[in-house]
Amino acid sequence: FVSKTLAEKAAWEAAKENNINFISIIPPLVVGPFIMPTFPPSLTTAPSPITGNQAHYSIIKQGQFVHLDDLCEAHIFLYEHPEAEGRYICSPYDATIYDLAKMMREKWPEYNVPSEFEGIDKNLPSVTFSSKKLTGMGFKFK
Repeated sequence: FVSKTLAEKAAWEAAKENNINFISIIPPLVVGPFIMPTFPPSLTTAPSPITGNQAHYSIIKQGQFVHLDDLCEAHIFLYEHPEAEGRYICSPYDATIYDLAKMMREKWPEYNVPSEFEGIDKNLPSVTFSSKKLTGMGFKFK
């Protein structure tokens, strides 16, 4: 995450120095279809309750998610709104690992998705990132 933060900071500085109207969109974990020749890291993390990849449990124990389609639409939406400025969080969904596992068990009952995760409190609250600045401009998530 440090490299992303430093890259964004450098982009803001370059935009200021060159009088460029610049905005940034901050997504959480991106899920959805992909066209890359390799499996994107976020698509290794999100289904970890199905795959049993415990190394990723801590990443999604209090996760925020955005579908790739929504993220692409948000970029287009902000491009088409010249009044857009600053940083925009693009995060419509938040869930704990327990919420995510429950949804997976309901959607894909053929998989053995656990209902317990060692070392992760069942009463863990979800953490919400607000997309109010984006939705306040009229953007709608699907």
